[in-house]
Amino acid sequence: MTDERSTGLVRRLGFFSAVLSGLGVTIGAGIYVLIGAAAGSAGNAVWLSFILAAVAAAFTALSYARLVALRPKDAPEFQYVSMAFGRGAGFLAGWLMLWAAFVSAAVISLGFAGYLENLFNVPIAAGALGLVAVTALVTLAGIRHSVAVLGILTVPTVLGLVAIIIIGAPYIGDVDLLEAPRGFAGIWGGAALVFYAFLGFNGMANLAEEMNHPEKDLPRAMVVVLATSTVLYVLVAIAAVSVVGWADLARSSAPVAEVMIRTLGTDAGVAISLVSLAATGSTGLFLLLSASRAVWAMSCAGVLPLPFCSVGQRRTPGIAILGVAAIASLFIAIMNVETVARFSNIAVLLAFAAVNAAAMKLFGQTLRGRLLPGLGLIFSLWLALNTELPAMLYGAALTVTGVVFYRVMVFRGKRPGTQTAAGDGE
Repeated sequence: MTDERSTGLVRRLGFFSAVLSGLGVTIGAGIYVLIGAAAGSAGNAVWLSFILAAVAAAFTALSYARLVALRPKDAPEFQYVSMAFGRGAGFLAGWLMLWAAFVSAAVISLGFAGYLENLFNVPIAAGALGLVAVTALVTLAGIRHSVAVLGILTVPTVLGLVAIIIIGAPYIGDVDLLEAPRGFAGIWGGAALVFYAFLGFNGMANLAEEMNHPEKDLPRAMVVVLATSTVLYVLVAIAAVSVVGWADLARSSAPVAEVMIRTLGTDAGVAISLVSLAATGSTGLFLLLSASRAVWAMSCAGVLPLPFCSVGQRRTPGIAILGVAAIASLFIAIMNVETVARFSNIAVLLAFAAVNAAAMKLFGQTLRGRLLPGLGLIFSLWLALNTELPAMLYGAALTVTGVVFYRVMVFRGKRPGTQTAAGDGE
C-alpha cells in the first residue's frame, strides 16, 4: 500500500469517519430538491423510482468495494478503469466524474444561496460564492476539520428527513401509492433523476489515501451509507406523496417544505429552510473535498497539470482545492438544480459504466465476477438512456472534450506522463 511519505497525505480516517462523510453528501441536497421533479415523472409511485435507483447504485457500489481492495487510491474511476483498459480510458472516466462534481458544486451552492436569501435576504450570487469560499477554507484546514463539519451538518439533515417520515405516517393510505401517470417509463425516468440523490459512495473512495484501512473500512462504509440512505429516501417519498400528492408535490419549488407547511403551518417552512441550508452546505463541502482529491491524484499521475500535484503544510492538496473552487465558481448562475442533476447524472452514469466494465474484466474469472458488475453496467447504461436528449448530448460533448484534452496533455507533451500506480499502457 502507498504510504504517507509517497502520497503526501496523512492517514487519519477510520470507518466511522468514512460513514459520516458518506452520509454527509448522500443524504444531502438531492432528496430535498429533486423529489418534486421525480414525482412529476413517476407520480405517487416515486418511491419505486428510489428503489430502482438504489438497486442500480448498489451493483456499482459492489464494483467499487471490490476494486478498492486492488487499488486503494484517490481518483477511483481513473485508477480502476486504468487497471483494466489503460490510462486513456481511465482518464475519460475520471474526467467525466470531475466535471459532474464541478457543476454540481456550483448548483448546490446556488440552492444554498436561495434558502439564504429567503431567510436573511442575502443576494443569490453572494451567498453562492460565499459557500464556495467557506467550504474551500474548511477543506484547506485539513481532513479532520472537514469531516467534523460534515458530521455537524449531517445531524439536522437526517433529522429533517426523519421528521417528514413521522409527520407523513398518519397519512399513509390516503393515496394510491402505485399511481404512475406515465407508467413504468415514468418510474424509470424518475429513477434516472433521483439517482443524483444516491451519489456519495463513489466520492467516499476519493478519501482512500487518507484512511487508515481503506481496503477493509471503505467497502463496509459504502454498504452502511447506501442502505441508510435508501431506507430514508423510500420512507420520505411515501410520506411526501401521502401528505401532498404527486401533482402538488411536482408543482412545488420547495417540495419537502410543502409537506411540513401542509401539516404544521407556515412557521415550519423556516425550520425546513434551516435544515436545507445544512443539507446543501454538507453536500457542497463534500463535493469540494472529494473533487480536490481526485484532481490531486490525477495530476500526480500525469494526466492533469502538474501544479495540482502538491500538498501544503496542513497536509492538504491546497492548489487542487483552490482550483476546484475556482472552476465551481465559474458555473454559478448558469443552471437550475433539476437540469444540473440530469447533466451530472449522465456524466456519472457513463463513468459508472466504465467502472463496472473494468470490474467485469478484472474479476471475470467466475460467473459472480461477471454477473454483478454486468448488472451494474446494464443499469448504468439504461439510466443514462433515461436522462433525456439534452443530457445525453452534454455527455457526448464532455467525452469528446476529454479525448481532446487527454491528447493535448499526453501526446503533445504538455505534461509528461509520469509513472504511478495507474501507469498502465494506452
